[in-house]
Amino acid sequence: VKTETMADTQVESTSSYQYDSLGRRVGKQSEIKGQADHKRFLWQGLRMLREESPGQSSLYLYEPGSYAPLARVDQKEGETENKVYYYHTDQIGTPLEMTDADGQIVWQAKYRAWGAIEKLVVNEVEQNLRFQGQYFDVETGLHYNTFRYYDPEIGRFTTQDPIGLAGGFNLYQYAPSPIGWIDPWGWNCIPNKVAGTAREARAKDLYGKRYGKENVLSERYLRNAEGKIAKDPLTGEARRVDFVIKNSDGSGTAKEITSLTADKTGQLAKEARIREVGGTFIRDPKTKKLIEVRDVSTVVRAR
Repeated sequence: VKTETMADTQVESTSSYQYDSLGRRVGKQSEIKGQADHKRFLWQGLRMLREESPGQSSLYLYEPGSYAPLARVDQKEGETENKVYYYHTDQIGTPLEMTDADGQIVWQAKYRAWGAIEKLVVNEVEQNLRFQGQYFDVETGLHYNTFRYYDPEIGRFTTQDPIGLAGGFNLYQYAPSPIGWIDPWGWNCIPNKVAGTAREARAKDLYGKRYGKENVLSERYLRNAEGKIAKDPLTGEARRVDFVIKNSDGSGTAKEITSLTADKTGQLAKEARIREVGGTFIRDPKTKKLIEVRDVSTVVRAR
């Protein structure tokens, strides 16, 4: 796919994009006012895992089961040490700031309601992630949104919904509201953290009444027998389970609370790998003792 951007009847930028058989964008080449830019993109499922450009590659880490970014690891050609940057996001996972390993702000932005940047307060490091699942293309001003392109100036997609009316009657709509909804793939808007937090609060209340509040532990990391947080040997990520119910025999039962439609296959596979390397314990925050979790989390789906 090739595009040209015009300004005052003159061609300002030219771009070409490449996609794989699954529709994911795997490369782009652009020229803006004579400056060339080449990027390659590597994917893990439908999440962009790695971005490569001449002289630098960036690895992205995300919140578990989410498209909200946690950190970025940059590796520059000729340098022996990587640079780690941390994302600070709002309630729907949109990056507001990015800090370096010393806590210094290297990128900071103020947004309009539908995702357009009102002002770049700090711009020492290039940062192109926007709403969850979106990547800002400077050559067009659009956000690449996995299966469509999104225009943040008008808060709408540039093409019709690829799943047709199954995505709603408005074929160009992003979401009912940008405050609590996201659409990481460009074809199915979903309520984000607001709904997820409420869902977990209801589950915690229910489990507290059923098992006793003292037996319900929230957001516990899987650890090894020495008490250290265990990491997935494949991705290097840790696993934090939503709830662990303490059983009468001293063991624990893990619960994963999610929506009716969320795909938890990847999360459970990661948990299984962590368990294989000894990550079968969690720590009781009150007693500081380790509790063995004897099986992979049970997925509980709720509205």
